[in-house]
Amino acid sequence: PPHKLKDNIISAVWSMKRKRMPGTGEILKYKARLCANGSQQTENVNYWDTYSPVVKWLSVRIMLTLTVIENLHSRSVDFVLAYPQADINVDIYMELPPGIVVDGFARKDLLLKLEQNLYGLKQGGYNWFECLKKGLLARQFVPSASDPCIYLKKDILVLVFVDDCLIFSRHKHLAD
Repeated sequence: PPHKLKDNIISAVWSMKRKRMPGTGEILKYKARLCANGSQQTENVNYWDTYSPVVKWLSVRIMLTLTVIENLHSRSVDFVLAYPQADINVDIYMELPPGIVVDGFARKDLLLKLEQNLYGLKQGGYNWFECLKKGLLARQFVPSASDPCIYLKKDILVLVFVDDCLIFSRHKHLAD
């Protein structure tokens, strides 16, 4: 049955942070991120899958141990604004965020149609993992049978933990 538009409307939430210098507490910068209020989503209307796997801690410990024993090169990667890089697979509309003013309109009269994933959506982690997995598979990485967050390719091994990856290789240029 068709769903009413109002079933797909959620509010926007601003996430504000102050980044401080360790030790002194001096403020380094202010950060703001626009998020979706996922608590307003309805299961089987505007989200289905929410599960996103993360690497097993045993896998991390083994790889860190092997890095020392086998003198492997490693690198940590943190994807910046990872979730918005993933597509969204359902129509979701969001009210304008607080503080946004459009002349001649009441804030509640305008909606934004989400074209990309946002932090706060119930399926946000799932969408990001699927996007990252698709990118790794396109680069000929193969998922491990023992851990869905380990990807292998000839001389490179990648561990995935949400929007962070650990890369291991015997060759420095491949880990970089």
